Amino acid sequence: MPLGTLGEEGGMTPDRCRVGALVGPGRSGTTWAGTLIDSSPEVVYRFEPFHRLAPINIEYRRWMQRLKQQEVRQADLPQLYLLLSRAHPLTNKEPFFPKCYRQFTLGRRQLWPVARVSPLAARAYDAAYSPPLGAPVVFKEVTFIRQLQNLLEKTDVPVIYLVRHPCATVLSEVNGQQQDKMPSGRQQKLKEILLEHSPDLAERFAEVCEGSDVVQRTALLWRCEIETCLRLVQGSRSGMIMTYEQLADDACTHVKTIFAHLGLTYSDQTTQFIDSLYGLSNAGRHSPKRTGWGDSYYSVYRNPREQKDAWKARIAPEDRRKIEAIVGDSTAVSRCAALGAWS
Repeated sequence: MPLGTLGEEGGMTPDRCRVGALVGPGRSGTTWAGTLIDSSPEVVYRFEPFHRLAPINIEYRRWMQRLKQQEVRQADLPQLYLLLSRAHPLTNKEPFFPKCYRQFTLGRRQLWPVARVSPLAARAYDAAYSPPLGAPVVFKEVTFIRQLQNLLEKTDVPVIYLVRHPCATVLSEVNGQQQDKMPSGRQQKLKEILLEHSPDLAERFAEVCEGSDVVQRTALLWRCEIETCLRLVQGSRSGMIMTYEQLADDACTHVKTIFAHLGLTYSDQTTQFIDSLYGLSNAGRHSPKRTGWGDSYYSVYRNPREQKDAWKARIAPEDRRKIEAIVGDSTAVSRCAALGAWS
């Protein structure tokens, strides 16, 4: 049966529409964690499909809106699975791991950059690299609050919520905005976002909302997001919290936990990829490199143990005090700090 066909016999029965999700604030290590998930030979991994394809694809816009409005139910998952399973160059990125469900890989690295800019090549990419029915699909998104609520409360989609130390996250996002590598639109909507998700924070930090300090405003956005999302994850049966620091310290152990939650089988291919990362150095010929998408700012080719606390040498003491003043009394932050051994 061709991909996209529904049916009870050999088609999209509920046990063949396995969808999982990796979600977290931007700059929390979700791109790297998603690559670890992608290293599984059985998984179909999609990189930020809703945010990347909604602007150009009416079906993704419709699903994005339905998720925001809490309209997606368990019965809708087969259709969602079919949508996510389609290969698109904007939702794939290097490294391209061998997959047990797709033996044909010839020319993918050469077709991929062309398909990112050519609709005709994108259709060829879809035809060549979309998987057969039944392969588990896992997608990664950032700042996905209302959509996360829908998935956790109205479906059984297993979700990993990844959080990183607030100073590391805020510092990276502010630097990205200054270099025009990160969007800054949420800065202009700070008060609106707080009133939607955390009205008490809007009242308590009114001066920050009215001010122009980017570090404080970014820290407040981060606190609002993780407090809202952690409440949702902790109140569900299908959500799991993981910190970047746990994953960076012992990726093999914690990836096995992630795979188990997502219903995936751990393989030697993942171990080999993790071992190759731990062998990298921040200096010399083994330094972080391009992935073929973006630049080293987004690279997954980094030694996670070296990267975990690298922010401590870069952050200004004044900026650290600003961030800690915003997040210091949060119980959600305290819980994550205990998991990740934050200091």
